[in-house]
Amino acid sequence: MLSHSAGLASRSTRPYERTKRLAGFTLVELLVVIAIIGVLVALLLPAVQAAREAARRSQCQNNLKQIGLGMQNYHGVFDRFPWGAINGEGSMWSYYIMPYMEQQTTQSLVTLGARDGVQTTDDLNWAHPGPYRREDIASKREFKNLIACETPAPVYQCPSAGFSGGQYDVSQDSWVVMQRQPSSYIGCASGLVLNQNGPETEPLNRHTKMRELDGVLFGQSEIGIKDILDGTSNTMLGGEAAHDFAEVERAGGTKESSFGSRKDHWYFGSDDIDTTASFDLSEAMGSTAVPINFQKQVTSDVCTVAASADCQKLQLAFGSAHPGGMNMVLCDGSVQFTSEDVDAPVWRDLGTRASQVYVKQ
Repeated sequence: MLSHSAGLASRSTRPYERTKRLAGFTLVELLVVIAIIGVLVALLLPAVQAAREAARRSQCQNNLKQIGLGMQNYHGVFDRFPWGAINGEGSMWSYYIMPYMEQQTTQSLVTLGARDGVQTTDDLNWAHPGPYRREDIASKREFKNLIACETPAPVYQCPSAGFSGGQYDVSQDSWVVMQRQPSSYIGCASGLVLNQNGPETEPLNRHTKMRELDGVLFGQSEIGIKDILDGTSNTMLGGEAAHDFAEVERAGGTKESSFGSRKDHWYFGSDDIDTTASFDLSEAMGSTAVPINFQKQVTSDVCTVAASADCQKLQLAFGSAHPGGMNMVLCDGSVQFTSEDVDAPVWRDLGTRASQVYVKQ
């Protein structure tokens, strides 16, 4: 009896043991599940990245829409668009529309006093003669403009550009801004200019330091809607430009060439533009004579010779971190995305306020 009962007990446990063994996963099954999850992640990740880029691009377009509205409001008050920059004073177009961009607090820091290349004692400094501590200059009136240049203004920065704060920047005369805020947007000065430094290689053969140009925002510009013969919906007011964050990190601690030797774009004002010679106006303005995203067509050492044609074109180029093109704002305040494959004559004409007049010259 004992042996029979033991045999029954032994047999009764076998189905349970067999079932328990079958409840687990084999190595092959586990590998298949991992492979399926990997495929799903691989399919999902680009979609997530695309959705995030779409959101960043939408925010960038909204920034430009706000800039366009600021420009329209400025025009409504003064019957013209703001100066692209004031040579000898250092101010940029972005400074003048600050009251219409909810930037009154930052604008109240800035004091300007120069016109037409004549600097006065009322005009404050856009930089400091050497390295400094913020607490040492905060209470000094003469460096209020510099503090404005260090003040973040997200509306002038595209989220896709990936800026991570201010940057150390040394001007042509060795003055310093230790946390200068980059900008993603520049004004459109021309559809013909390829060099920011003078007339020697320009089709117009007449401008000096980005003045008297065919666009809307250039040095000492005073262009109103009445001057835009191509129509406000066909003329570019400004757009994205790919500030070279990495190059400024690498070379920003060295004095910049008088020709401009890196692709850097900033807002509010400039210690280079405020000199009587007015250097590097590409910090604030660009030209549609240069293809969109020209930075993708040249090597990283293109500005080893700052005066070279490609270095000068690079600094004037519009472009962005968005795939395939860049956003721009037109003179009617509308915003649109423009492909980097746009035909050169179409792109050039967008930057010129009176295409037929200037093309014939």
